[in-house]
Amino acid sequence: MESVYAVALRLRNGEDAIETCESFDDVTVLFGEIVEFSELCARLTAMEAVTCINGVFSLFDNVTDSHNVFKVETVGQVYMLVSGAPERRPDHAQHVARAALDMQAQVRKMTTSDGENVHVRIGMHSGPVAAGVVGLKMPRYCLFGDTVNTAARMQSHGEPGKIYISESCQKHLQKDDFITEPRGSMKIKKRSGDLGGSFLEFTLFVEM
Repeated sequence: MESVYAVALRLRNGEDAIETCESFDDVTVLFGEIVEFSELCARLTAMEAVTCINGVFSLFDNVTDSHNVFKVETVGQVYMLVSGAPERRPDHAQHVARAALDMQAQVRKMTTSDGENVHVRIGMHSGPVAAGVVGLKMPRYCLFGDTVNTAARMQSHGEPGKIYISESCQKHLQKDDFITEPRGSMKIKKRSGDLGGSFLEFTLFVEM
């Protein structure tokens, strides 16, 4: 499997972007969003808000390094990561779940410059994606497919300080020491059927 940088070099050498894309049968995607960021920006100065979001995302960057997950991008106050791509691995959901728990644990220690707590809402979903490097001047590794959209919905319909995981993601975690709390079904606009899932609470797994 090629690295992202090797694919970017192929694009710079004139290869068509479509030829560098790959299909992945099963990955786990995570979205994490700083809750009420607009209110935070209205309350703080611009530099204080930048310092806050940089602090949160720097913590998350350290988490990605610790848990063998891949940072895809940040857009505004939203952080996106994946496991199972670009490196294929069967235990992708477990790695993302541990990263998510670590992210929430780390951000609970943070406060803004005016002493308020910072809260992050996290959503996770497992499924197939297409992925590849897009762009020449500033190439980015991008994921495409309904799995990405569903992970984003899990995040947006979650709760502050919680990790909302889909049923497909939970199936990957059933044989491991992860503790979840059922949430029940939710009807999501522009989606057929209900979106079920659980909150990921903690893990009994201890890394040596």
